[in-house]
Amino acid sequence: MTFNRFAMMASFLGACGVALLSQGGALTIASHDGAALSGPSAAAHAELEQLESAVPAGRTRNDQLWKAHLDLVETELAAGHVDAAVRAWHDAYGAALHTRSWESMIAVGDAFMEIGRATSTPRGAHMNARDAYLTALIRAQRNHSAEGALRSAQAFGELGERVLVEQSLHIAAQLASGSDEMQQRVSEARLRLENRQTAAEF
Repeated sequence: MTFNRFAMMASFLGACGVALLSQGGALTIASHDGAALSGPSAAAHAELEQLESAVPAGRTRNDQLWKAHLDLVETELAAGHVDAAVRAWHDAYGAALHTRSWESMIAVGDAFMEIGRATSTPRGAHMNARDAYLTALIRAQRNHSAEGALRSAQAFGELGERVLVEQSLHIAAQLASGSDEMQQRVSEARLRLENRQTAAEF
């Protein structure tokens, strides 16, 4: 699957999730622990389920190529060359899709938010970053990485994607089963993110 085809599919699925939320439908899906999800939570879960089949499995964990492209993004931004930075980011995203790591997708999502901030258009960067973080969450689940799911929750929290924060924490809690230390970290992360959300509402 080419980068362009995947990007189009991810954007389409994101639009589907928004449509479900805006229509306020009564969509209900069973969560992994058997509890019923409805409304926005069900829509987020359905989006992840659909996107999972579109995310490439990846062929390598080699970090060198996508990291080199992200280094170029930073260099071009520092020089004020936004167009060149965006081109380098697309190269980084394509290289990251060929890996199996969640770390690469978190990094390219963060990089696009940096581009958005550098151009005073963080809202415009939201969707590309969101797609990258969704891919990171899916890969964290595939790799049985509670750490990756926690990092995804943090990233979604920065975007204000509260429902996806909850979904990420739910996955992290499942993956942390059997590790008291990791379960404690999940609980602490949930508390931090809830406190941040509460503070943002005032």
